[in-house]
Amino acid sequence: MENTEKIAQRGGFMKGLKDGLPIGLGYLPISLACGIMAAKVGMPFKFAELLSLLIYSGSGQVAAQTLYAGMETSILMYALTIFVMNCRYILFSISIAQRFDKSMGTLQRIIFGFFNTDEIYVVAMKQQGELGAPYLFGICVCPYLGFLIGNTAGILFTNFLPKSVTSALGIMIYAMFIALIIPPAKHSKPVAIVTLIALAMSFMMECIPAIKTHLQPGLIIIICAVVTATIGAIAFPVKQESENPGTNDEGGAVNE
Repeated sequence: MENTEKIAQRGGFMKGLKDGLPIGLGYLPISLACGIMAAKVGMPFKFAELLSLLIYSGSGQVAAQTLYAGMETSILMYALTIFVMNCRYILFSISIAQRFDKSMGTLQRIIFGFFNTDEIYVVAMKQQGELGAPYLFGICVCPYLGFLIGNTAGILFTNFLPKSVTSALGIMIYAMFIALIIPPAKHSKPVAIVTLIALAMSFMMECIPAIKTHLQPGLIIIICAVVTATIGAIAFPVKQESENPGTNDEGGAVNE
């Protein structure tokens, strides 16, 4: 009988490539919007391309572009802001690492950690058995290429597209965030409350002149993210599964 723990490795790289194709196609419009936004805030082409290579995250791209538009020059502020925006990947990495094939080396784990995203995590975790390096690297190819191609196209063709098109595509990234927030907020009261707190804090810090004058854009993003996450963690702690087996707690996270 075939060892069921090795099922996910059957097909290896090609199976991963096939599973990652829909993710890559889905990244094209979002990364295109990121590229258009980079061009609109005046990022030089080489700098924007470097960001798309190193910051493999839509939210990270928006944070970096916001800092650039605010004339932020500190590399530390860029790094700290993007870390806070994407620290959820620490939890993703801890979770998926439990499923890695024991033969995966440290370097392979680090490389996959860079390419891992929300969608790749979900698709990979749905596989049966252990996750081998060929499959994991295969699933990363199309999403990363889609992200790079979309960013590059957005940066290059912004000036050649009609303003009506660039305006529509420019708000796509905000539509993505709304689409990510609204569904869980509708089904979870804690998510809705935390989202409203984040909106209120962001609005207050952007509109009060004293705060806007003395705090850099990166610090505003960090403060809103950290304070909101802390309030959510204290007010709505996730219960252990053993306390309520077989059901989803209202405050628990649900993978979409």
